[in-house]
Amino acid sequence: MKKECDIVKDLLFSYNDGVLSTTSKEFVENHLKTCEDCNNTLKEIKQESDKKNKSKMQHEKDNIDFFKSVKKKMTKKNIIISIGILILLVIIIFNVLIFYNYNKVASSMIIYLQDDITEEQLENIKNKIIENSSNLELTYISKEKALEEAKDWEDREIVNFLDEYTSGDSNNPFLASIEVKVNSSKEVQELSKIVQNMPGVSSIYSYIEWNPYEFFIASVLQNK
Repeated sequence: MKKECDIVKDLLFSYNDGVLSTTSKEFVENHLKTCEDCNNTLKEIKQESDKKNKSKMQHEKDNIDFFKSVKKKMTKKNIIISIGILILLVIIIFNVLIFYNYNKVASSMIIYLQDDITEEQLENIKNKIIENSSNLELTYISKEKALEEAKDWEDREIVNFLDEYTSGDSNNPFLASIEVKVNSSKEVQELSKIVQNMPGVSSIYSYIEWNPYEFFIASVLQNK
Protein backbone atom coordinates (compact mmCIF):
# COMPACT_ATOMS: atom_id res chain seq x y z
CA MET A 1 0.00 0.00 0.00
CA LYS A 2 2.83 2.37 0.89
CA LYS A 3 4.42 1.71 -2.47
CA GLU A 4 1.16 2.59 -4.19
CA CYS A 5 0.90 5.80 -2.13
CA ASP A 6 4.41 6.80 -3.20
CA ILE A 7 3.43 6.32 -6.84
CA VAL A 8 0.16 8.28 -6.43
CA LYS A 9 1.86 11.14 -4.59
CA ASP A 10 4.30 11.46 -7.46
CA LEU A 11 1.33 11.71 -9.83
CA LEU A 12 -0.78 14.13 -7.75
CA PHE A 13 0.84 17.30 -9.17
CA SER A 14 0.12 16.18 -12.71
CA TYR A 15 -3.33 15.02 -11.64
CA ASN A 16 -4.07 18.46 -10.16
CA ASP A 17 -2.86 20.12 -13.35
CA GLY A 18 -5.08 17.79 -15.44
CA VAL A 19 -2.31 16.42 -17.62
CA LEU A 20 -2.48 12.72 -16.73
CA SER A 21 -3.44 10.09 -19.22
CA THR A 22 -6.85 8.47 -18.79
CA THR A 23 -5.37 5.25 -17.33
CA SER A 24 -3.16 7.10 -14.83
CA LYS A 25 -6.04 9.36 -13.85
CA GLU A 26 -8.32 6.39 -13.13
CA PHE A 27 -5.54 4.76 -11.09
CA VAL A 28 -5.10 7.92 -8.92
CA GLU A 29 -8.82 8.44 -8.43
CA ASN A 30 -9.37 4.81 -7.38
CA HIS A 31 -6.57 5.15 -4.87
CA LEU A 32 -7.91 8.42 -3.48
CA LYS A 33 -11.22 6.73 -2.68
CA THR A 34 -9.55 4.70 0.06
CA CYS A 35 -6.44 6.73 1.06
CA GLU A 36 -6.92 9.66 3.43
CA ASP A 37 -3.22 10.52 3.49
CA CYS A 38 -3.06 11.00 -0.31
CA ASN A 39 -6.28 13.04 -0.18
CA ASN A 40 -4.66 15.35 2.38
CA THR A 41 -1.61 15.66 0.16
CA LEU A 42 -3.86 16.56 -2.79
CA LYS A 43 -5.60 19.25 -0.71
CA GLU A 44 -2.22 20.76 0.17
CA ILE A 45 -1.22 20.71 -3.51
CA LYS A 46 -4.51 22.41 -4.48
CA GLN A 47 -4.09 25.09 -1.79
CA GLU A 48 -0.53 25.79 -2.91
CA SER A 49 -1.68 25.85 -6.52
CA ASP A 50 -4.51 28.28 -5.68
CA LYS A 51 -2.04 30.58 -3.91
CA LYS A 52 0.25 30.54 -6.94
CA ASN A 53 -2.68 31.20 -9.28
CA LYS A 54 -3.88 34.12 -7.14
CA SER A 55 -0.37 35.53 -6.98
CA LYS A 56 -0.01 35.13 -10.75
CA MET A 57 -3.37 36.81 -11.37
CA GLN A 58 -2.46 39.69 -9.03
CA HIS A 59 0.88 40.09 -10.80
CA GLU A 60 -0.87 40.15 -14.18
CA LYS A 61 -3.40 42.66 -12.85
CA ASP A 62 -0.58 44.85 -11.54
CA ASN A 63 1.11 44.67 -14.96
CA ILE A 64 -2.13 45.58 -16.72
CA ASP A 65 -2.71 48.49 -14.32
CA PHE A 66 0.86 49.65 -14.88
CA PHE A 67 0.55 49.57 -18.67
CA LYS A 68 -2.83 51.32 -18.44
CA SER A 69 -1.21 54.04 -16.33
CA VAL A 70 1.69 54.36 -18.82
CA LYS A 71 -0.75 54.46 -21.75
CA LYS A 72 -2.80 57.15 -20.02
CA LYS A 73 0.32 59.23 -19.36
CA MET A 74 1.50 58.69 -22.93
CA THR A 75 -1.91 59.75 -24.24
CA LYS A 76 -1.76 62.98 -22.23
CA LYS A 77 1.82 63.53 -23.36
CA ASN A 78 0.85 62.91 -27.01
CA ILE A 79 -2.04 65.36 -26.68
CA ILE A 80 0.27 68.00 -25.21
CA ILE A 81 2.86 67.36 -27.92
CA SER A 82 0.17 67.52 -30.63
CA ILE A 83 -1.17 70.81 -29.26
CA GLY A 84 2.38 72.16 -29.06
CA ILE A 85 3.08 71.16 -32.67
CA LEU A 86 -0.21 72.70 -33.79
CA ILE A 87 0.58 75.98 -32.01
CA LEU A 88 4.08 75.96 -33.52
CA LEU A 89 2.65 75.39 -37.02
CA VAL A 90 0.17 78.24 -36.54
CA ILE A 91 3.00 80.54 -35.42
CA ILE A 92 5.16 79.50 -38.38
CA ILE A 93 2.32 79.96 -40.90
CA PHE A 94 1.38 83.29 -39.30
CA ASN A 95 4.97 84.53 -39.58
CA VAL A 96 5.31 83.27 -43.14
CA LEU A 97 2.19 85.20 -44.14
CA ILE A 98 3.36 88.34 -42.34
CA PHE A 99 6.78 88.30 -43.97
CA TYR A 100 5.35 87.29 -47.37
CA ASN A 101 2.95 90.25 -47.38
CA TYR A 102 5.63 92.57 -46.01
CA ASN A 103 8.20 91.56 -48.63
CA LYS A 104 5.57 91.91 -51.32
CA VAL A 105 5.06 95.55 -50.36
CA ALA A 106 8.61 96.29 -49.19
CA SER A 107 9.95 95.21 -52.58
CA SER A 108 8.35 98.25 -54.15
CA MET A 109 8.97 101.99 -53.91
CA ILE A 110 7.66 105.26 -55.27
CA ILE A 111 10.06 107.86 -56.64
CA TYR A 112 8.41 111.30 -56.56
CA LEU A 113 9.64 113.66 -59.22
CA GLN A 114 10.18 117.41 -59.12
CA ASP A 115 7.72 119.60 -61.03
CA ASP A 116 10.51 121.08 -63.18
CA ILE A 117 12.03 117.72 -64.14
CA THR A 118 13.15 117.53 -67.77
CA GLU A 119 12.55 114.65 -70.14
CA GLU A 120 16.27 113.95 -70.16
CA GLN A 121 16.39 113.74 -66.36
CA LEU A 122 13.34 111.44 -66.35
CA GLU A 123 14.99 109.11 -68.85
CA ASN A 124 18.23 109.13 -66.87
CA ILE A 125 16.37 108.04 -63.74
CA LYS A 126 14.54 105.26 -65.60
CA ASN A 127 17.76 104.01 -67.23
CA LYS A 128 19.62 104.04 -63.91
CA ILE A 129 16.87 101.90 -62.32
CA ILE A 130 16.89 99.46 -65.24
CA GLU A 131 20.70 99.21 -65.15
CA ASN A 132 20.69 98.19 -61.50
CA SER A 133 17.75 95.74 -61.55
CA SER A 134 17.64 92.32 -63.14
CA ASN A 135 13.88 91.93 -62.89
CA LEU A 136 11.49 94.80 -62.28
CA GLU A 137 8.20 96.53 -63.07
CA LEU A 138 8.48 100.24 -63.75
CA THR A 139 5.42 102.48 -64.10
CA TYR A 140 5.43 106.22 -64.74
CA ILE A 141 2.47 108.11 -63.23
CA SER A 142 1.96 111.69 -64.40
CA LYS A 143 0.61 114.51 -62.21
CA GLU A 144 -2.68 114.34 -64.12
CA LYS A 145 -3.07 110.58 -63.62
CA ALA A 146 -2.23 110.88 -59.95
CA LEU A 147 -4.97 113.50 -59.58
CA GLU A 148 -7.57 111.37 -61.39
CA GLU A 149 -6.73 108.31 -59.30
CA ALA A 150 -6.99 110.34 -56.09
CA LYS A 151 -10.52 111.40 -57.04
CA ASP A 152 -11.55 107.75 -56.72
CA TRP A 153 -10.62 107.65 -53.04
CA GLU A 154 -13.35 106.93 -50.52
CA ASP A 155 -12.60 109.99 -48.37
CA ARG A 156 -15.25 112.46 -49.57
CA GLU A 157 -13.61 115.51 -47.98
CA ILE A 158 -10.42 114.90 -49.94
CA VAL A 159 -12.34 114.13 -53.13
CA ASN A 160 -14.41 117.33 -52.80
CA PHE A 161 -11.18 119.27 -52.28
CA LEU A 162 -9.58 117.68 -55.34
CA ASP A 163 -12.61 118.46 -57.53
CA GLU A 164 -11.31 122.03 -57.62
CA TYR A 165 -8.42 120.85 -59.76
CA THR A 166 -8.62 119.71 -63.36
CA SER A 167 -6.26 117.79 -65.64
CA GLY A 168 -3.40 120.05 -66.73
CA ASP A 169 -3.96 122.48 -63.84
CA SER A 170 -0.60 123.97 -62.86
CA ASN A 171 -1.73 124.08 -59.22
CA ASN A 172 -2.23 120.30 -59.17
CA PRO A 173 -0.97 119.33 -55.67
CA PHE A 174 0.29 115.92 -56.80
CA LEU A 175 3.75 115.07 -58.06
CA ALA A 176 4.56 112.86 -60.99
CA SER A 177 6.13 109.60 -59.85
CA ILE A 178 7.73 106.34 -60.87
CA GLU A 179 6.47 103.17 -59.21
CA VAL A 180 9.13 100.47 -59.07
CA LYS A 181 8.65 96.82 -58.11
CA VAL A 182 11.75 94.64 -57.76
CA ASN A 183 12.65 91.25 -56.26
CA SER A 184 13.33 92.18 -52.64
CA SER A 185 13.38 94.92 -50.02
CA LYS A 186 17.20 94.78 -50.12
CA GLU A 187 17.12 95.73 -53.81
CA VAL A 188 14.76 98.61 -52.99
CA GLN A 189 17.25 99.86 -50.41
CA GLU A 190 20.11 99.73 -52.91
CA LEU A 191 18.10 101.48 -55.63
CA SER A 192 17.03 104.20 -53.20
CA LYS A 193 20.66 105.04 -52.48
CA ILE A 194 21.46 105.15 -56.19
CA VAL A 195 18.64 107.45 -57.38
CA GLN A 196 17.86 109.62 -54.33
CA ASN A 197 20.34 112.35 -55.27
CA MET A 198 19.77 112.26 -59.01
CA PRO A 199 18.56 115.48 -60.68
CA GLY A 200 14.77 115.57 -60.91
CA VAL A 201 14.10 113.36 -57.86
CA SER A 202 12.02 115.01 -55.14
CA SER A 203 11.73 112.16 -52.62
CA ILE A 204 11.47 108.40 -52.33
CA TYR A 205 8.87 106.46 -50.37
CA SER A 206 9.12 102.80 -49.44
CA TYR A 207 8.27 100.40 -46.60
CA ILE A 208 11.82 99.15 -45.98
CA GLU A 209 12.06 100.98 -42.63
CA TRP A 210 8.86 99.38 -41.35
CA ASN A 211 8.91 96.46 -38.94
CA PRO A 212 6.99 93.53 -40.54
CA TYR A 213 4.76 93.14 -37.47
CA GLU A 214 4.05 96.87 -37.25
CA PHE A 215 3.19 96.83 -40.94
CA PHE A 216 0.81 93.89 -40.39
CA ILE A 217 -0.96 95.64 -37.50
CA ALA A 218 -1.23 98.88 -39.49
CA SER A 219 -2.71 96.96 -42.45
CA VAL A 220 -5.30 95.29 -40.22
CA LEU A 221 -6.28 98.60 -38.60
CA GLN A 222 -6.50 100.27 -42.00
CA ASN A 223 -8.86 97.59 -43.32
CA LYS A 224 -11.25 97.89 -40.35
